[in-house]
Amino acid sequence: MSAPANNLLPVAKVIKSFGTDGGMIIRYSPYFQEDIDVKRPVFISYDGLPVPFFIESIANKGNSQSVIKLSGINSDRMAGEISGETIFIERSGSKTESSQPSPEDFTGFGVITQEGISVGEITKFYDYPGNPCFGITRNDNSERELLLPVHEDIIKKIDPRKRVITAQIPEGLLDI
Repeated sequence: MSAPANNLLPVAKVIKSFGTDGGMIIRYSPYFQEDIDVKRPVFISYDGLPVPFFIESIANKGNSQSVIKLSGINSDRMAGEISGETIFIERSGSKTESSQPSPEDFTGFGVITQEGISVGEITKFYDYPGNPCFGITRNDNSERELLLPVHEDIIKKIDPRKRVITAQIPEGLLDI
């Protein structure tokens, strides 16, 4: 494998199959639409391991989506099997390194309130149209997942060294 998993950058998510020949609609993570290079492979995780695929064709569909066809995925059934999966590219010394991080990069970060109270740990990112959210496993032993909107009015500070996000939690959100 040419790319170790820790050297991969999430750039898009497979939304659904498109057509009958294995085409797929993908949604880009913010700021990464320009980073997919058709001459280099993209990676999709299978059983926890990154598997490379070369791009046969790609066509933009609006501002944040594209229709993509990957080599080796030749039917709508095969494309449907990877629906919901994240597409990764290899990190390089290009602008990708200096781009803003993707929300998926914050998985594993702790979340604290502005008062310093630990809320939990980010375990997922949900790319809901118009309302992206972090899925947080709560520290209060509640089995309910907390959905925290990814918004500049809520995310107040990010400390990548300590892997902590300070958030202004809207009143009542922790009671849901």
